[in-house]
Amino acid sequence: MKKIALLGLCILFFANNLKAQNEIKHQTQELESIQVGNYTGYLTHQSSDGTYEGGLDVLVYKITQFKEYTIQPGAHKEVYMLFGEDPDRPDNHEETMFLPDNEAFPITYVQKVYEGNPAMQKEIGYSPRINRLSDGNRIVFIDGKIYMIKDWVDKDNYKLEAVLEFQAKKMGGLKKMKEVMKSPKKMKEMQPHKTLQEYLDNAYSKQQEVYAKWIKNPKNAALIENIDQIREFIIGAINKQRDDWYNSAEYKRIKERNADAKQSSLENEVTIRNNTGKDIYIYQEGSSNGSRVSANGRGTFNCKKNLYYSFSGNSSASKGTLANSANQSCGTTVNVN
Repeated sequence: MKKIALLGLCILFFANNLKAQNEIKHQTQELESIQVGNYTGYLTHQSSDGTYEGGLDVLVYKITQFKEYTIQPGAHKEVYMLFGEDPDRPDNHEETMFLPDNEAFPITYVQKVYEGNPAMQKEIGYSPRINRLSDGNRIVFIDGKIYMIKDWVDKDNYKLEAVLEFQAKKMGGLKKMKEVMKSPKKMKEMQPHKTLQEYLDNAYSKQQEVYAKWIKNPKNAALIENIDQIREFIIGAINKQRDDWYNSAEYKRIKERNADAKQSSLENEVTIRNNTGKDIYIYQEGSSNGSRVSANGRGTFNCKKNLYYSFSGNSSASKGTLANSANQSCGTTVNVN
């Protein structure tokens, strides 16, 4: 009787697991619930005992647009997101593109750019660049939320930085304070690490199953082969162009002229190294406009005039201490102690 009950439990477990895999959505399907607009980032940092510490991310996140995936129009999307620290200067934010990690069944979207310049892409085709640094930056869409991932290695090795929620209206200072206070409880209830890991486990299994069947189609196999060939061709063309430049007589002449210009510049400049432990200001002879050199820092100045230093930014050459005499120490470094 116990064996029958145990068998029943095993069958139920595998049935539920199979059902979960069959119902799992790939990332482009999950993307349908993601809105264009601003998002608030809830930090997912945990203490050593696993307690969520809470807090809001200082970064401003904004989904700006979705485009058809150039390589597979109609199948997947290109997702564009802005990152920035100043909500009042969106023009300073950098728009980043994310692409699906798999043409058959994507389980993450990866920070990417296409190989080559626009002219090469238009002429030769599009292939996502392989970059071990940016490839570690990924996003996962689950139930209308965006999970921000860094240092991705595989589905079991990554760092979850924050969970983004759509923000219909700008959040004021008081509202932010309240959200910060509520965020530890919010993360405890949401359990973002568990939610994400469960999705990745099920989605990865589904991805392996779907891709194995998908790649057997000759058209799909040809698509993957073409992506790889485009990447190799563009990289080869860029390397050949670079080698042609380096081996050209004009390039050698330019390098020589640059070296001459650099030497000429050195002959007219002196480097001031500040060893005083405080910020100093360097004034040229006859000037009341000083250039700051931070403590333990250095700056480059015209050596054809007397140079004076002061600890005040509202001083002048006449009130400063001589740091370097005109036409002395050109091309070298002078220490101010």
